Amino acid sequence: MIMRQHFSISSEPVTADVIKAFIQEASSGATVIFEGIVRPDQMGNQEQVAIIEYEGLPEMAIKELEKIAVLLQGQFDIQSIYFHHLLGKVAVGQTAVWVGISAKHRKDCFGALDVLMDEVKKTVPIFKKEIGQENSTKWVVPTLQNEKK
Repeated sequence: MIMRQHFSISSEPVTADVIKAFIQEASSGATVIFEGIVRPDQMGNQEQVAIIEYEGLPEMAIKELEKIAVLLQGQFDIQSIYFHHLLGKVAVGQTAVWVGISAKHRKDCFGALDVLMDEVKKTVPIFKKEIGQENSTKWVVPTLQNEKK
């Protein structure tokens, strides 16, 4: 079965309704919609993050996302995937990344989501700069250890 897929990277947000309309299949037994939200982590200087500024290479990022989709299809029985990442400044509490996945079974949805986000952090050229409440800045090197705290 050919998996439906949508990958986008822009300065405009999307809505859960748009994602749900894209991923919903008549034979879907499960859908997952994920939002990655900017959180107020502490920077190295003890200042709290107020904003994350995302920069990226959209064409290259989409090519990497297409490679990840092939990987996911080999590991999970998913029917569709929707991925959207914002570029520009995103404040604490706002969504920076949206993902929707549909499958016949929930384990495939959740497993694919977990692998997708790990692979995005490893290979997709989207870079983030933390901006603190006092306007100090710090570029964040993407590693999976950042997520395991």
